[in-house]
Amino acid sequence: MLCRPFDSPLAVQIAKRRVEEEYAVVGTWEETNITLTVLEHYIPRYFARATTIYPIFAEKLKNRNRNNRKPKVDEDVKAMVRRNFTNEYEFYHFCKQRLYKQYIALKRSQLEQVYLS
Repeated sequence: MLCRPFDSPLAVQIAKRRVEEEYAVVGTWEETNITLTVLEHYIPRYFARATTIYPIFAEKLKNRNRNNRKPKVDEDVKAMVRRNFTNEYEFYHFCKQRLYKQYIALKRSQLEQVYLS
């Protein structure tokens, strides 16, 4: 299998291509509002009014999957993980950049509609 070697540049390129070809939106909970806005516009059948509904239930969802016994991770361990996961970080940043581009395109078209009206 092509994706087997850990931290494989080829696997990351395959994953990027799959994201572009097979997924309308790839979001992140780090950017919940941006993700929901893009999902709402790209997949309205399932995400209609998501940006309106989510804030109503956000407090109930908060800390739902929180680990209260989460150990502190030393900075040297975090640095080692960053070094060893360079391709995974590249893929993550690729997906995040793609999400931002989709969001900017939506906001731009909305602004153009306002100014052209």
